[in-house]
Amino acid sequence: MRRTLSASLLLTTLTTLLLGCPDGEEEEAPPAPICREEDVPAGFDPAPPTSFSRDVMPIFATSCAFSTCHGTTAGDSNGVFLGGTDATRIRNGLVNLNSRRLPSMPLVTPGDPRLSFLQRKIDGTHCALDAQCAGQSCGEQMPLGEGDLGAGRSVIRRWILQGAKDD
Repeated sequence: MRRTLSASLLLTTLTTLLLGCPDGEEEEAPPAPICREEDVPAGFDPAPPTSFSRDVMPIFATSCAFSTCHGTTAGDSNGVFLGGTDATRIRNGLVNLNSRRLPSMPLVTPGDPRLSFLQRKIDGTHCALDAQCAGQSCGEQMPLGEGDLGAGRSVIRRWILQGAKDD
């Protein structure tokens, strides 16, 4: 028993000497991800005609229009409604309407994804605007918890570049 106690004391002493004692300070947080100003996907092709109802609405339906996100007008969706089947209503709730988080920028600016808060949130470049957003934060990248929309990201960008038409 005495030999086990001595070995345990020796191990504790060596560990403390090698690793040091905790000094009561909190560990440093990992560095924040680098925020890019613009993030156009590699190989992006702006040419193929893009329809809001045929191409964009299905992306919203599968990635955004849940009852816990932007599929309802109730709750904290920051005024963005992407649910239902009325494409005109959804489009009209996006185009040339200012974001609640960044009132100086429309959710969708026809012809300019860089000046469209929706595209910035999808690209993850909204963080470059944090100082201008309400509460000094433009929030999380969208879709929340889903990460990159993949090809859908380019479809939405193309729709905006082509004038964000209601078709």
